Amino acid sequence: MKKAVIIKDSKGGAKLVLIILLIIVIPMIVFLVIRFEGAAPVISCNLPSPAIGLIHELKLNIADESSGLRNMRAVIRKDGIEILLLEKDYPADHFIMGGTVTKDPVRIRIEPRKLKISDGKVLLQITARDYSWRNFWNGNPAKFEQELWIDTKPPEINVLTKAHNINQGGCGLAIYQINEDLAEGGVMAGDIFFPGYAGYFSDKKIHLCFFALEYQKGLDTEMYILAVDQAGNKAKSRFPHYIRKKKFKEDTLAISDHFLNSTIAGFEIPEEFKPSQLTLVDKFLKINRELRKQNTSSILEPGKNSDKVMYWEGIFLRLPNSAPRAGFADHRIYKYNGQTIDRQVHLGVDLASLAQSEVPAANKGKVVFTGYVGIYGNTVVVDHGFGIFSVYSHLSRISVEVGKIVEKGEVLGKTGETGLAAGDHLHFAMFVNNVFVNPIEWWDASWIENNITSKIKDVESSFQAK
Repeated sequence: MKKAVIIKDSKGGAKLVLIILLIIVIPMIVFLVIRFEGAAPVISCNLPSPAIGLIHELKLNIADESSGLRNMRAVIRKDGIEILLLEKDYPADHFIMGGTVTKDPVRIRIEPRKLKISDGKVLLQITARDYSWRNFWNGNPAKFEQELWIDTKPPEINVLTKAHNINQGGCGLAIYQINEDLAEGGVMAGDIFFPGYAGYFSDKKIHLCFFALEYQKGLDTEMYILAVDQAGNKAKSRFPHYIRKKKFKEDTLAISDHFLNSTIAGFEIPEEFKPSQLTLVDKFLKINRELRKQNTSSILEPGKNSDKVMYWEGIFLRLPNSAPRAGFADHRIYKYNGQTIDRQVHLGVDLASLAQSEVPAANKGKVVFTGYVGIYGNTVVVDHGFGIFSVYSHLSRISVEVGKIVEKGEVLGKTGETGLAAGDHLHFAMFVNNVFVNPIEWWDASWIENNITSKIKDVESSFQAK
């Protein structure tokens, strides 16, 4: 009898192996690769300053997109002692699937005195782990470390100037000494902050601050020096001051049909100020209110960044051989057909001379703006340093470029009637930081000597004597 011969189907066996690989082995390998992934959590910490004050909110972002967050821990180490700030465990879906939390924006409130952490250097340490199966199922570790400085003491302010006489709409100068580096410092005049500057004196702890009192601020306006250190600690120091009341002129301006038809009708205004069926009176009001406000903001914009150099010296020049046509803070009442339609305040001085007169720089400074600015027409703005700026408007021609250092008396352009100007003249203005001030003070040698120059000399001589 012949034995049966079994013929194996090699193709069928290969298919079976392939099926097993596809169904079991390969998915298992893929699963294990995923579960044993090696990407550690990412820890990012927002630390604008390495100094921590009385109260500080530490902002963290912890993330692990692969296997999810398992836990995090934040501590401060000082003199061999560990102080726990925060510890968190994150939930897992189950052992197989990993964590359910992939991102966590953490906020930690640090109050050194409550935590009994004394001032000085400390080490911030943040650790986190994920739900990877690596490291014997303990996950991938991540660590963030940063040296910090605990500082709970406010800055010390020593006011060096003893008298501060300020006119409504005028300027003042305060000089003060600080015992540490500041994040912010300057004078608060009412609700407006004027930054102080180091760098004028050889002692970098001495700051000077030009500040202004808005024309409408009252005689009881509070003024003080504010200092904020790198840790956020604040100190305030009031200084003796006297506010002189000023009476500002009131003018009534009649708006005629001729003015509306000849000047307002052809005056270009931005599209956002052009509603349908705009009458000439409505257009005038749009220009005099909304466009004026927008244009004024544009002129003040350079005041946010003033050079820490005192370019100017001595009195500021006015337009030669000119007569005043309007004063600072003149209160204007606009009437049409006998009815009051608007009220505005003129924050400069209008000076008229011969048409197309050359306009000199009032003092040495850097040109920071040139261009056409709506109602002000062709305008030049000069930075005289430490927050002092001068403005020249309605020019028929501009002769300088931005960035140029101009000397006192150097020609900036020529007078004209660009913008909303009634006749050829110069609109001259000055501002401190972002507040317009009365230019007449800066034309007065006695005022400059009594309120600025003598103060600087007194401080210089006082510290030289030491």
